[in-house]
Amino acid sequence: MRDKLASPEFWVQALTYQVEDIEAFEKSYGNPSPGPLKQGGKGYPLLQALFETSLCSYSAGAPMPEVVAPGLHGVGHLFPEMVSRFGTEMPDGIARDGYDDYLRYISMLVLCCANQDEFKAFFDALDQFDLTKRDYGGYDQIWSAFRRQLGQGDVAPQSSVHWPEAYHNLWLAIDPEEPDFARPHHLGKFLKGWYDEMATELAAQTTRAEDLGENSTYVGYWCLEAAAASVAFGIDDTQLRDHPHYPADWADWARNCRPLA
Repeated sequence: MRDKLASPEFWVQALTYQVEDIEAFEKSYGNPSPGPLKQGGKGYPLLQALFETSLCSYSAGAPMPEVVAPGLHGVGHLFPEMVSRFGTEMPDGIARDGYDDYLRYISMLVLCCANQDEFKAFFDALDQFDLTKRDYGGYDQIWSAFRRQLGQGDVAPQSSVHWPEAYHNLWLAIDPEEPDFARPHHLGKFLKGWYDEMATELAAQTTRAEDLGENSTYVGYWCLEAAAASVAFGIDDTQLRDHPHYPADWADWARNCRPLA
């Protein structure tokens, strides 16, 4: 087990539930009922189940190919397919996720060693949404930096960091103007404060773990964003590796999988 908070028995049961969810959601997505579709029939529960299965598998100590397969399928293939199939015009299209969720999707792709076609499919799908509406405007500095670093071209940021309370230190870690020696320090500060900011957000992809009973949805508390920044931007993570929320094994696997463009 990589997550010691839950028992081995918990992880066996949790993974069983995840597989059952995926099977059920695949049926509803592949065979939608007649009439107007709710968001559930457009793939979001399946996408979430695939994403969380990767986290759960990592927590349980599964081999890394088993860890990455569901998340890569969900973010690199299902999400673009959903957008292509249903569009983004509401009420019938795919609803736009929050900023933190998209950053988490990008991080999942990095840690799953997505190829250039998979990165392109994701960003092409993301660009179908009107990203200037509501609480943030277009690409911020972090999204732009990741997109450029992942070989998907430059998109000028339309705003600074969208959620500075949570992500300012992540930006400092990848800001090209920052000296290299300071990057691990900034990334460590981001990691240290990550869970306090994410605990009430869907980006945590889990409930709090005070009750790890039969109905718990706990899948582990993993800061994918810190690991993805370390892998994609070549930041030394030596000082982060013992942090309980840092997926060190996952970062190592991604770093050694193949060079990123």
